[in-house]
Amino acid sequence: MSKPVRIAFLGGLGEIGRNCMAVEQDKKILLIDCGLMFPKAEHGDDIDVIIPDFTWLLERKDRIVGCVATHGHEDHVGALQYLLQDASFPLYGSALTLGLARNRIAEARLTDKTKFIEVNDNDRIKIGPFDVEFIPVTHSVPCAHAIALHTAQGVIVHSGDFKIDLTPVDHRRTDLARLGSLSSNEGIRLLMLDSTNAGERGHAPSESEVGAVLRGIFNEHRGKRIITASFASHIHRVQQIADAAIDSGRVVVPLGRSMINNIRLARDLKVLTIPEKSLVSADSLGKYDDHEICIISTGSQGEAMSALTNLAKGDSRYVKVGESDVVIFSSHAIPGNEHNVNKVIDALLRRGATVVHSGIADVHATGHAQAEDLKTYLNVTEPQWFVPIHGEYRHMVANAELAKIMGVAPRNVLLCEDGDLIEITDGGIDFSGRIPAEFVVPQKSQRAGKKSKDKQTKKHKKR
Repeated sequence: MSKPVRIAFLGGLGEIGRNCMAVEQDKKILLIDCGLMFPKAEHGDDIDVIIPDFTWLLERKDRIVGCVATHGHEDHVGALQYLLQDASFPLYGSALTLGLARNRIAEARLTDKTKFIEVNDNDRIKIGPFDVEFIPVTHSVPCAHAIALHTAQGVIVHSGDFKIDLTPVDHRRTDLARLGSLSSNEGIRLLMLDSTNAGERGHAPSESEVGAVLRGIFNEHRGKRIITASFASHIHRVQQIADAAIDSGRVVVPLGRSMINNIRLARDLKVLTIPEKSLVSADSLGKYDDHEICIISTGSQGEAMSALTNLAKGDSRYVKVGESDVVIFSSHAIPGNEHNVNKVIDALLRRGATVVHSGIADVHATGHAQAEDLKTYLNVTEPQWFVPIHGEYRHMVANAELAKIMGVAPRNVLLCEDGDLIEITDGGIDFSGRIPAEFVVPQKSQRAGKKSKDKQTKKHKKR
């Protein structure tokens, strides 16, 4: 008989964010992602972030051999700074993924608690008893990976967050050929698949389509200053905004700490190309006329202290928004953030700005596969067993139905939630227990990376 493999779901199943799971083999534990979740209005105004409940994991912290990061979004790496306060293990990922994760870990003064081990596309490495393969995928942050674990119980594939984009900005496509090869040769025992857009019909649009729309808006408003807002980690979107700006004779001005840091990191790693002469600091804005400026700002989600929110309130020391400004929200509001985003839009409109968002023009493309893309993935991988991950419960139910449509036996589809333990044996896959999985809110001392004599976290029962 082959040794069993166990998987514990610490977060990300039944919610957007907190993506974190632990795979156990030979009494060793490998983490796949360790993310946080941003709170909704129902959680209260005093809560900044929510992280997984690490109780079960910390009881076994000496068995953790590493964490594999699929990509650099905070809902996948943002909780590392909290776990590393009480545990120590190496972190594996692409250079960009590690760079994005390092920023937060360094802020918490915890870089001595981990080693940053860079991997390349299609690398296959040993991490403790785990044989781990990094398969390229396209997402809304560059250099993302799916993970294939070659175990005693067969191949386990974790899709990561992904889309099937045939014309990505960086020409790096989701490696369906490698996934197909795994299916045809070893066979895929278990597939855990991103569910975020499982309820959306059709195919996810290409990121390249957004660039054409942006160029049209820049041409339409040649006489005005243009302010754009997007996720600071969406380097492909930043690239397309910068290209449109430079093509229309503008300089690019990053605004907001994370935008400035991520642009610097991405340029250093050569995953973002902006000529030095076209990139200027906010301190130099006074040297240019409005029609020569494109600002790329943080704050697309209406965050209270973000650069864009300060612009909308009139609190920025760099820019006073008025009738000569066009503000482009190149993003969708994350569920729960709609109210904050609408407040910022209202404030900008009151100042006389023209506001463009995804309800008006196609200035955003999702980074997640939609129903027909997921069916393609299932067709290529042909998994024996299936667990939908990453999404609210309705998203996972929709993904489970897609798996059944594509030929996975209904008895081989497991709908799991945070806190579930499953075990893979020669006889199949089944539930094998529960672990603590409450919402955890870090205390302020913990967010700063400091120990406190007071209780470090408070728990909120999941809704």
